[in-house]
Amino acid sequence: MNELRPRERFARAIRREKVDRVPTLYRFKRESKEKAARVFGITDAEVGLKHAPHLELRLGNDAIMYQIGINAEFSHHPIAIGETWYSDFKVAYGKSGLKGLSEEEHREFMKTQEYWGPAKVVPENFPKAHPIGSMEDLKNYTWPSPANPRLLDPIKEICRHYQDDYFIMVDLSSTLIEAAYAHLVGTQNFFLFLYDEPELVRGVLDGLTEYYCALGRNVAALGVDMIRVGDDIGAQQGMMLDPEVWRELAKPRFQYMFEQFRKVNRDVYLKLHSCGDYSPIIPDEIDLGVNLSGLMQPVGGNRNQTEIKKKYGDKIAFIGGLDVQRLLPRGQVEEVRAGVLNVMKNLAVGGGYIFSPSHYILADVPVQNIWAMIEAVKDFGVYGKYPLN
Repeated sequence: MNELRPRERFARAIRREKVDRVPTLYRFKRESKEKAARVFGITDAEVGLKHAPHLELRLGNDAIMYQIGINAEFSHHPIAIGETWYSDFKVAYGKSGLKGLSEEEHREFMKTQEYWGPAKVVPENFPKAHPIGSMEDLKNYTWPSPANPRLLDPIKEICRHYQDDYFIMVDLSSTLIEAAYAHLVGTQNFFLFLYDEPELVRGVLDGLTEYYCALGRNVAALGVDMIRVGDDIGAQQGMMLDPEVWRELAKPRFQYMFEQFRKVNRDVYLKLHSCGDYSPIIPDEIDLGVNLSGLMQPVGGNRNQTEIKKKYGDKIAFIGGLDVQRLLPRGQVEEVRAGVLNVMKNLAVGGGYIFSPSHYILADVPVQNIWAMIEAVKDFGVYGKYPLN
């Protein structure tokens, strides 16, 4: 097969059609991205709402993912130790409980950001206070504008600059249940309210559905190729809530959401993301018309990749599968290469697969392992060659 353009390669893989090689999608957090970017002399390595895709495209990405939504508002936002920052959703965020760095400790830390070392201390942003704790709070809550030019204008520019060659995916991150428990209500409260105040939970989910319907319609109208919804409901060994509860609370709301997106752009592809083990609801994704499922975290309940591919691979495409919890940060170069080979054998045979680590490449991944992964994908991800004969 002649070499395909990245945009066509990615779309064909989603449609489970023949491609020349396995498409790729690498995503970085700031520390690892800056570390890898120095190899190429790339100084513009922004993440989050200021995402600059130069490095990822240089490394072989076939798609550009641009993240908006409640998760994008906080996960990449610069927050100083001890500072509290409020997003447009009125959620308060700060730094995690890891020890802050003095000036001397920061110099030592930066040594671990050189080419060969994993980062040792990287405090992460986290929610500190949640705006909705009662029906009264919900009644008085004002949702952000889904037509905010700050969110939509960069997408227009990305499409204008890149869409001739690359597949454009917009991530409405942390869309429904995750947005409720992790941000608006708080995790402990959310799961207590499921039983103690179910109407409050439904009210929050209804508000999120309407907000993301409007935001997604605006995104679809820009002509993007895919809308990704993110809803972390998987833990290491199973789902965080009973699959039947998910089917009651989330599935009909996603169905409504997806119908609204496709009324604006009938050709837009859909991706549903969850961390952890979400395997019990893969058939529901297929029912909903989801085109791409991921990120196939292999540590825990999703470890049987060949069974999942055999069972569902003719109905839905998959992305992800390379372990970022143990293998990528702690493995030797040879082990990383073997891990990529196994993922290709498990998920790429027969098509319908996009290679990606099972989450962001974090600061604890040594740069030699990043390069081992990229080179292994080039070696093992070509159709017509071993292992994709």
